[in-house]
Amino acid sequence: MRTTVAIAAATALAANAQQVKLRLANSLCTSMTNQALASQLVPPLSSSAAAGSMVNSDLAQRMEEQRQGFFSRLDGLVPFNGLYAVGQADQSFQENFGARYSFGLEWELYKEGRGESRRALERQRLENKTQYLQVLRDTEQRQLQEQLLAVEQMRTKLLAVLYQREVEAVRPVLERRQQELAAGRATKFELAEIQFKAERAALRAQHYGSTPDVLVYPQAQELINRIEDVQLRPTPELTDLAFERSPEVQLQTLLADRAALLPTMRDETTVRFYLERNKDFDRASFNAAGVRVRIPIGNDRARDAVVESSRELYDQQKESLRAALSQRIAMLTERLRLKQNDMRLLQAENRMIRQKAELACYRLDHPVTSLPDSDREVEELTLRLVGLQREILSARLDVLEVLTQISALVKPREPQELYSLADPQR
Repeated sequence: MRTTVAIAAATALAANAQQVKLRLANSLCTSMTNQALASQLVPPLSSSAAAGSMVNSDLAQRMEEQRQGFFSRLDGLVPFNGLYAVGQADQSFQENFGARYSFGLEWELYKEGRGESRRALERQRLENKTQYLQVLRDTEQRQLQEQLLAVEQMRTKLLAVLYQREVEAVRPVLERRQQELAAGRATKFELAEIQFKAERAALRAQHYGSTPDVLVYPQAQELINRIEDVQLRPTPELTDLAFERSPEVQLQTLLADRAALLPTMRDETTVRFYLERNKDFDRASFNAAGVRVRIPIGNDRARDAVVESSRELYDQQKESLRAALSQRIAMLTERLRLKQNDMRLLQAENRMIRQKAELACYRLDHPVTSLPDSDREVEELTLRLVGLQREILSARLDVLEVLTQISALVKPREPQELYSLADPQR
């Protein structure tokens, strides 16, 4: 009697184990054909944030568009022409003297006239352009920070989607492991390991899913999904564009021009042309024309040496900025290529694991007695594919982040000035 019960129990246990294994094979291998695992493209990331949240990007764009117009209006200002209307009148208290007066026109070329007005206006032009470029430079720095923040926020929304996918992928594995433990085919440690993976995926999905809604890059969707095909323009070409459009370089040019506004001996020179109508006491009125000249004695050799030294200093600063831009672009270019290479390696690993998983699925449907069971292997490969998908899509944003930093330096008017898209590698 006891033998019969033992045989029945063993038969039931074997039947349960076989039932669990068959359900494992069907569920796991079906999940391998899921389109979500096959996709290596960033899905559309919805956002309800207002477009106006990109404040600095819009401001920098407007300032760049308005800069030439603003500078043109400054350059169109006309200095004072130095022409004065002059007059004088007095009355003598002596009985033998009468009134005298004079009136006319006077034209001053230098001091308090046309020359000084031109220098003062030029100084104001340079100060206004300098302030504008300083504001533009600071705005562009904030714009870069805003764009990098947008990329990071895109990463957050993407991770929320991908960790939710991992939660859904781990859930059936956890259920199977619980069934295996009840059937005696798994240990408590193996169950605890899957429970940890499920809890980790759930906590991260909850964290990234609870972050505030943000503005994403809808216009960059196509670029993100072809980021591995991006080929940058040659570094010297990008350096030339960055140097030409850098507010910092233009500031150095204005500072060099400002050095030329140091006082000169000519600033104390007066040359006045006049045309007057005079009446001097009891004399008859008369017309007069002439020139009054006052020229200081000295020279500008010391001043000219300072100006030349300042120009050389700012020219050296510009060359230093060019070298720094070239180094920065070269470093970011190399980093972009490295990130692209890392992403291609992840894609290659994805293909390898998919082939291995397909073989494991085949072995589940066509068991070979000399080979070990493949159900656990399919589980591990399935979860690894989910993790690889997250790494690949996150790597796309890594490349986009570096490309954003290069774009902030080059300031391309069109994407073609920065990069071209090669034919997709299949």
